[in-house]
Amino acid sequence: MTNALASPDRLATVIADMAHAFHAPGPGLPGWLAQDLTLAQVRTLFLIAHEAPLPMGRIAEILGVSVASASGIVDRLERHGLVVRQHRTDDRRIVDCVLTDVGRGLIDEMSGRRIEMARQALGVLAPDELAEFHRLVCLIAERSIGDQP
Repeated sequence: MTNALASPDRLATVIADMAHAFHAPGPGLPGWLAQDLTLAQVRTLFLIAHEAPLPMGRIAEILGVSVASASGIVDRLERHGLVVRQHRTDDRRIVDCVLTDVGRGLIDEMSGRRIEMARQALGVLAPDELAEFHRLVCLIAERSIGDQP
């Protein structure tokens, strides 16, 4: 084993193949495209991610829409499994919106954090270690092709 770290190009290739192996879109095809989200929904997701928990009335106020319109946007985000509504324990009339784990993952993907996290994690490997890891990831991808819907 050598002490030299793998090149950034090699890291990018392994990350793309990892995404394929684990049935996630690679860097060239963002997963949020598959979600079929509107700009208002994406904006709302980032808003909730930044300020959660966020009551429906505040979402409407920030977006400059009615509470009914904000509720419709959140309804669609809920159907995608990206947010959940939670009644406050101190005042059940107030409904807060928070991201689900899937929603947080999508925000991370959209902001490039997932790729950067993978780059940092894999960046500690020497070239020969990364090559072996890449070989195994490709093997996973190859063997799981038959499992795809």
